Amino acid sequence: MSPIALLLAAAAPQTTPPPTPPKVDCTDADHRALDFWIGDWDVFAAGSKTPVAHSRIEKIVGCAISETFDQSIGPNGKPIAYKGRSISAYVPAEKGWRQYYVDSGGTAATLTGNITSGDMIFLSTNGPVTNRMTLGPDPVGSVHQRGAFSTDGGKTWSPAYDFTYRRRAVP
Repeated sequence: MSPIALLLAAAAPQTTPPPTPPKVDCTDADHRALDFWIGDWDVFAAGSKTPVAHSRIEKIVGCAISETFDQSIGPNGKPIAYKGRSISAYVPAEKGWRQYYVDSGGTAATLTGNITSGDMIFLSTNGPVTNRMTLGPDPVGSVHQRGAFSTDGGKTWSPAYDFTYRRRAVP
């Protein structure tokens, strides 16, 4: 077949639609690994009795989970207007989780993660810096979120933040 005939054959409309992908079962343990995080939360910095942020985590399209994070109190109790948004989903082909995160400071990050000893651990690398976010349920029904970073490939870690998510009281 000539090159022109091949191009025309490739450009011709297909008469049969592509097969429908199999439906994903969102009820299995892998897809539900972050369900402990779903809710409407007040967020407290370690040692604080005053919430520094509000976070809403909800199931959205398919099996994905979305976070809307709005922080009004920053380090040392100073007012800030920080906003972050994420979408997290389990990726069966990778046997792990992916999270895409953007914030009001212009940061955009793709994190990968999995459950380790009951906690979800997400990692991202930006140049020489590796960021780690650990999310885990506390026995009292709250969620603990810690951030850390490494500049030596994960040999040592420095703390970045330490938050406790407590369910908001229903009015």
